[in-house]
Amino acid sequence: MKYMPMLTGFEVEDFPRGFPRLACFLDSDDSFMVYKRFGIVFSRLLLNKQDEIRLLEAKLLAMDRTDDVPNGGSKYLMSRDRRDQRNLPEGWSETRPQLLAALETKLLEYSELLLKAHQTKSLEKPTQRDYRSVLRYMEKDGGQLFEQEMSWIYEKEDLVSLRPGREHAWLDGILERMLNFCRGRVVRYFFCTSETEARTEDRAIHYYDRRRISKCVTMLITVLILVLLMVPIALLYHSAVHGDIGRTTDTIVLILAFTLIFSAVLSAFTKAKRHEIVAASAG
Repeated sequence: MKYMPMLTGFEVEDFPRGFPRLACFLDSDDSFMVYKRFGIVFSRLLLNKQDEIRLLEAKLLAMDRTDDVPNGGSKYLMSRDRRDQRNLPEGWSETRPQLLAALETKLLEYSELLLKAHQTKSLEKPTQRDYRSVLRYMEKDGGQLFEQEMSWIYEKEDLVSLRPGREHAWLDGILERMLNFCRGRVVRYFFCTSETEARTEDRAIHYYDRRRISKCVTMLITVLILVLLMVPIALLYHSAVHGDIGRTTDTIVLILAFTLIFSAVLSAFTKAKRHEIVAASAG
């Protein structure tokens, strides 16, 4: 029996081909955690639960209308004790307390399923780059699974990513593509660790340390924001020194241009809300 490594120091190729190796690959990096959402199945189950509750609700309303009669007949609707002590009327398959208990059970099941469907729907879709990476791996060497078992990967609209959402994850992808293009000792030294290097023997698959990628992206955004703040000040200072500050039209255009660029950067690289962007631009 082949020894299976602990997940703290695994190598993808150590796992048998098929579901074991595919599961290991999908878990080896946040970008590869792509799975099927089963949106239509959720909808079918919700519709089924919804219709079951509708029938129980209609039965409850029919019971209420039966008891809502003159000459004191509505006493069963005005007292819970009298309602519970009432004998089962002819034609009723269950008492009102039994019906309410069944309705509560169905409603709780429906509410739980509804919330789960909402949570699943809220998950982000995989980026085109992440999707292609998983697709290429699954189709590699004739496919990791049989055709029927891997058909879910082609249903792109129903796929979700478990990758933790970050403000500038797309910028991480651009940086990783650049690193792949100029991959060498320097890149591996600064952006890889011994653990990421040991995850696979396949040279076509590149792993980078997420913390280092995140730090590099943060530094790039910080430098970009500093440039956007300092360049207009430097230009205005240069105009003031050379006596051109009186040309108010050029000054207004310069300030307006860099304000728009600054707002665009905040919108593209952060999750700042509209009023936060307006406040930052006004400041």
